[in-house]
Amino acid sequence: MAHTPPVDTVAVPAGTVYFVRHGLVHNPNRIAYGWLPRYRLADEGREQAIATAGYLADRQIRFILTSPLLRAIQTTRILASALPGVPVRRSRLLVESGLAHHWQGESWSEIPVKHAEAWELFQRAPGTLAIGESMAEMAARMRRAMALALRLSRGSPAICVSHRDPILALRLGIEGRSFDELHRTDCNPASITTIESNAGHLRIVEYIEPYRSAVR
Repeated sequence: MAHTPPVDTVAVPAGTVYFVRHGLVHNPNRIAYGWLPRYRLADEGREQAIATAGYLADRQIRFILTSPLLRAIQTTRILASALPGVPVRRSRLLVESGLAHHWQGESWSEIPVKHAEAWELFQRAPGTLAIGESMAEMAARMRRAMALALRLSRGSPAICVSHRDPILALRLGIEGRSFDELHRTDCNPASITTIESNAGHLRIVEYIEPYRSAVR
């Protein structure tokens, strides 16, 4: 059974927000880092963020809102270096998923064994899971983050730096697609999902991976 997103009623001001996933993380031991501190960007992740910063440099950005987790903050600093004078603020609305928080500290190789039922659901039907928060709840808080970013930018273009699952929850919700399509929808490190609000109606404008384009 497909788990279709409900309609969210949070009012979003008119404008454009660039949702950036943080760059690749240094994680040689393949730990589910969730909300844990001290998980920094890998060298490749920094290069990814630099390419994304270059793409966004001429987009008339007036505000950056970021997840408070280190990997997002480091990505934000790289973006901000290409946008001198643009204010930055942290918001827990953009934090990693509640499920990632639940699993944090465990090895990715152990999670399918120790949490077999939840893992199977996460792979097959993530829209059914409500550990930490449901996908619908995640989409709703990301919509609130978009509204906050546009209020702070006074309707000018803004950036929100977040994480894969929250960005995808918002995208799937906007497109009216099943949350169970989570693993079939792209949101790679340092990618940009551009979302436009027009009279409260949200639409996905573009998905792009500047780093991949730069290395071709």
